[in-house]
Parts: sequence; C-alpha cells; structure tokens
Amino acid sequence: MITRLDRYVFRMAGSAFVGTIVVLAGMIWVTQALRELDIMTTQGQTILAFIFITGLALPALVLALAPAALFIAVAHTLFKMNGDSEIVVASSAGISTGRFLRPLITLALLVAVLCALLSLEVVPAAMRQFRYEITRVRADVVAFIAQPGKFTTLAKGIVFNVRERNSTGVLGGIFINDASDENEVSTYLADRGQIVDTENGTFLILENGAIHRRTIGKNESNSNVVEFQRYAFDLSPFANSKDGPSLRPPELSFGALLNPSPTDPGYKKEPGRYTEEIHRRLSLPLYVLAFFSIAIAALAEPRTTREGRGLALAGTIPWVVMLQIASFGLINQIRGQPGIVPFVYIVPLVVLLGSALVLSGRFKPRAPAAVSRFFDAMAQRVVRATVN
Repeated sequence: MITRLDRYVFRMAGSAFVGTIVVLAGMIWVTQALRELDIMTTQGQTILAFIFITGLALPALVLALAPAALFIAVAHTLFKMNGDSEIVVASSAGISTGRFLRPLITLALLVAVLCALLSLEVVPAAMRQFRYEITRVRADVVAFIAQPGKFTTLAKGIVFNVRERNSTGVLGGIFINDASDENEVSTYLADRGQIVDTENGTFLILENGAIHRRTIGKNESNSNVVEFQRYAFDLSPFANSKDGPSLRPPELSFGALLNPSPTDPGYKKEPGRYTEEIHRRLSLPLYVLAFFSIAIAALAEPRTTREGRGLALAGTIPWVVMLQIASFGLINQIRGQPGIVPFVYIVPLVVLLGSALVLSGRFKPRAPAAVSRFFDAMAQRVVRATVN
C-alpha cells in the first residue's frame, strides 16, 4: 500500500534525481554539441538536423550520469530530511528504517531498470544512428561543396568555390585550386557544372572552362593552359563509402555482441572488446544499486546534530571514489584478462552486503579519531563565529 509518506519521499528524491540529470546532461550536451557545429557551418544542414544529430548523444549522457545523479538525489533527500528532523520524528513514531527507505529503494530499482534498458539497447541504437547520420552528412558532397560564395576545403591542398547554385542543382562560376601535388598546382575554372553519381563514382562535370597548370619552383612561363568544353573532375575520394561505417562494440546491439559474426574484422582483431562490452552492460545496474546503498548506509540513520550529518556525508566520498575506480579498472581489464570477470560483479555485491550490515546495526564504521577531532573543531569554530 502506498502511503502519503511514500509519495512525499519518492517525490522529493525523484525530483532531485530528474533535476540533477537534466542540469548535468544539458551542460555536457551543450559542450559536445559545439564540437559538431561544422554540421551547420560547413555541411549546409538545418538547425533541426543539428539538434536531432547532437541529441542522439543524450541517452549515453543520461546513462553515464544516472548512478551519480541517483547518489546525489538520495544523499540530498536524506540530508534534508535529517536536517528537518523528519527522520527522527518518523523513527520516534515507530516507523522502521526499512519502511522509511521503501520509496527510495523503489526509485533505485527504477533507475537500475532504466540504466539496463539504456545500456542494453537504447544507447547502442542511438550511437549507431549518430554514426549513420554523421556519415550521411559528410558523404553529401553536394551539400558540402555547393555553398555559394564560400571557399570550402575538400582535402589538404584542394579548395573549392562556386558563385551560385540554381534550383536544378547546376553550379555556376566554379573555381577549384588543387595543390595536393607537391610538384604541381592545378587551377580549374568553369562557367558551370553539375555533380553526377555514376557506378564508377561521383564526378563534377565542368563545362566551358580551362585548366591552369604550373610547376612549383619555376617561373610563370612554364605554366600552361588547357581549355575544355567538358571535363569530369573526380569527387569520389572526398565522399565516404556508401556501405556505411563499420560498427564498434559499444554501437552493437546486445544480441550482436553475444553472437558476433566470425568474419567481423573487429571481432577477429580484438574479441576481448566484445566480452568487455557485454559485462559492462550487464554489471551497470549492480553499480547503480551499489552507489545508492552507500548513500543510505551513511545517511539513513536518524541524526540530530549538523556535525554528525556532515561527517557522515563526507565519509561517503572515499567509498564512492573507490567504487568508481574499481568499476572502471576491473571492466577495462577484461579485454586482456577474462579471468577477472567474476570480480566485476563481486565488488558491487560486497558493497550492497556491507551497506545492508550497516543499516541493520551489525556493523558501524567509525571515522578515524583525527578526522572526528578535525570536524569537531571546525563545527565549534562555526558555532562561535555565528554566535559572536
């Protein structure tokens, strides 16, 4: 049965979790989106295409931030409720710790399920779509080079400019300077031209123009000019393959990871990366619950002094840091040492068990005496400064 207390605690923690995710993901998304500004500035894409393509990174951001956001939300909720003496009042009213934590445990399980869904299918699908969209945009030679009045660098040493482009795709006033050859520079000038896709590649068909060639290091008298009625300039080297990019393990579906193709070049080269990615996705929900358990183990106990709450919150930092380091370190070692796979799951399970012992009262971690004296002295100085 859901009570008013359950709704109150769940709403407070849920709001803090969503707010933290939105703020952090939004800040990081903006910085990441700025790296793809060339989609609009040099690739001729619309603002809607820009938002759609960069928005595909949001599921990965949510997945990466969810464990930390859950920890922050739960710690904030418990710290605030302790500060308002709500946990103390609930305990005095006979509400057990387990009963009080029920809505927070429900939130943690929902976040763990969300992370599992994101990790197993949603994030890989978004990453695949992102790679596809970026490849499609960069392979769109027409949109890339046909920007009137703008000098566009197709490749190192090759600059393209077009005066105009009409509604039928015909380009007018074409200028191409090809300095890719260290010994010779070729400049192409044409009244008009059109990009054509054929079985042999992509070509720019130039009409009524001339090619000016000159040798590097020699005087202008050694240059020559060749006039033409029609000339095919090969654009194939500047267009990406139409077969699409090869997918990396983080971009593969979970089914593809479990049953990789024996002919996959990536799998043949580094099969350990597939094993690493499988256990990264499967273990993530456990680490979400482990971070949550650290917060409730430290702050779920009724506390009446500000000093005790601050010390308990500070005491979670080393455990959170160690758990994060352990998760990254162990998972990244799977590629070369498959034997450590069990430890990827043992570590969060040990943290969960330790937190359960702390909540049950069978184990009470104590800060070193020096740390306690430090916080005591700090609290006393704050009190004296406030009173005076």
